Amino acid sequence: MEEKKIKAMVLAAGIGSRLEPLTSILPKPLVQIAGRPVMEHILLLLKKHGITDVVSNTYHLAPKLHDYFADIKQREGIDIHFIHESKLSGVAGGIRACREYLKGSTVCIIMGDALTNADLTKLLEAHQKAVKENNCKVTIAKMQVEDTTHFGVIVTDVKGRVINFQEKPKPEEALSNWANTGIYFFEPEILDMIPSIEESPVYDVAHDLFPKLLEAGVYMQAVAVDADIYWADIGTPQQYIQTMKDIASGSVNFESFKPLIRSQDISPLASLIEDNEIGDKTVIADTVSLKNCVIWDDVEIGEGAELEDCIVVSGAKISPYEKHKGKILVAEMPAKV
Repeated sequence: MEEKKIKAMVLAAGIGSRLEPLTSILPKPLVQIAGRPVMEHILLLLKKHGITDVVSNTYHLAPKLHDYFADIKQREGIDIHFIHESKLSGVAGGIRACREYLKGSTVCIIMGDALTNADLTKLLEAHQKAVKENNCKVTIAKMQVEDTTHFGVIVTDVKGRVINFQEKPKPEEALSNWANTGIYFFEPEILDMIPSIEESPVYDVAHDLFPKLLEAGVYMQAVAVDADIYWADIGTPQQYIQTMKDIASGSVNFESFKPLIRSQDISPLASLIEDNEIGDKTVIADTVSLKNCVIWDDVEIGEGAELEDCIVVSGAKISPYEKHKGKILVAEMPAKV
């Protein structure tokens, strides 16, 4: 992959309301997975595939994103530019906000709040082949799913050309079981087909841009990611904890992961049941019980506390003998029994 010929856009403007109260204090792309924010895993994935020229749209708690990644060029050699949106404008609206930066290049578009190890090199090669052979303008990465009710579904002909879309159909009504992963390769002229903000203040890719391209006869293809590729939108507490369990089981392993148990201050009298992540500088006192929890860095959990299916954010202090199940606990909220 030739870095100079491709740029990337990482979508990072979403609010992530299903992860509140965590996302009331942090933007969703800064949610930590195996010791790093999910967006950092995505940036390192791009780097692995030779893409270090990146732009990202931001909105919710944008300064925290800007601050966290302020030194990533020095740390990782990734040149990232942030475009702050004053109002949410949809996925295609976010791309429009970054259009001037992206012009003149094939663009990889990827979500900053979904964890994946997709083979971007393989997808780009498939895109470039279709550009040459079919004047393809858009490649969509697709994956097979069992339950279509949570995904946008892609329908293709036998050659892989996109002919239709369905948004979260019931399984019995689905025309395929191939889900849109939100990983795209766009040719630069597609950027000019997004209407102006005056024409369409809010403009989506799946609902608005893709149907427009289909109607105009633009060639779009969908390419399957390999069966062993991991993809998960860390959008709910349940999926967040499930991803931690997937990592603990060894079913998913990225080069960018840090060990799940990183703290050096865990009492030998504490009980770690099933799978847990415990961050750096976190203190786990005597007789604490943790079951399927994600504990960030710099957390204190007092003696005898019992937590199950919980997410505990940096700075939180859990008092002795508190009990919580299925909660997100942050420093700014008092923990209650």
